[in-house]
Amino acid sequence: NGNVPLPETIAGLSRKHFRTAFVETAAWNSCTGMSNREWDDERLTWDPKDYNGLEILRIPCEKLWLPDIVLYNSADDFTTGYMKSKAMVHYSGNVFWPPPAKFRSSCKIDITYFPFDDQVCELKFGSWTYDGFQVDVTNRSATVDLENYVFSGEWELIDVLVRRTEVYYACCDEPYPDVRFTIIIRRKTLYYLFNIIFPCLWLTILSLLGFWLPPDSGEKITLGITVLLAFSVFMLLIAESMPATSEFVPLIGKGPEV
Repeated sequence: NGNVPLPETIAGLSRKHFRTAFVETAAWNSCTGMSNREWDDERLTWDPKDYNGLEILRIPCEKLWLPDIVLYNSADDFTTGYMKSKAMVHYSGNVFWPPPAKFRSSCKIDITYFPFDDQVCELKFGSWTYDGFQVDVTNRSATVDLENYVFSGEWELIDVLVRRTEVYYACCDEPYPDVRFTIIIRRKTLYYLFNIIFPCLWLTILSLLGFWLPPDSGEKITLGITVLLAFSVFMLLIAESMPATSEFVPLIGKGPEV
C-alpha cells in the first residue's frame, strides 16, 4: 500500500494542436513538475550508520517498483512521455522520482467564438491497475505553482484547477482515485486581428461600396467577384487553423456565407 502525492507545477504549454484537438503540456523542470512521483517503500530502508552516513541513493528507475500512474485521456500511448531518469531513495524509504515529461491530452474544442475563444482542457492522472486501498493518488495542494511557467505567444493561461476525485466502477467495490488538472486558456487575438479580422472588415466595406457604383460602369460585377475570391482565401486560412469538427460552427465563418 502507498500514497502517491502529485506536485502541482506546470512548466509550459508547448502548443495547442487544433487540427488534431489535443493540448500539449510540458513539465521540464527535473525537480518540480506535474510528472513527479513520490512514495514510501518500506523495503528500501537502511541505517546510515552502517554505510558511512549514506542517506540518499540515486538508483535507475528500472530497478525500482514504480506506481503505474498514467494520463487517462492521453493523446499518445501510455508508454511515452516520461524520461527514464534516476530516482532518489532516502534511507527512511521515501522514494522521489522526478522524470521530465511532456503530456499530450485529448481535448474537446469549442470554436464557436474563434478567434475570441476560451478552451478548457483536463488532464486526468491515476493508477491504471491499483485501487485506492493499494495506491492512493493525492494532490499536495489545490493551487498550481507557475513560477517556472513559460508564457506562450498564442495562448494566455487563465487558471489551473486541481481536484482529487474517486470513481467507483460497476465491477468493483474499491474506489479508484485520480487527480485532475483543469487548464483554462484563452487565445491571444492580436495575430488574428491583423491577418484575418481587419482584412475581412475591409473586404466587407468594399462589397458595400459596390452598391454605389453606377450599373453602367462595368466594374460592379468585377468588384463583387474579386471580393468573393478574397473571402474564399480567408476562409481557407480560417479552416487551416481549426480542427475538422461538425459540432461547432465558428461565427466568423458565417459572415462570408451571409
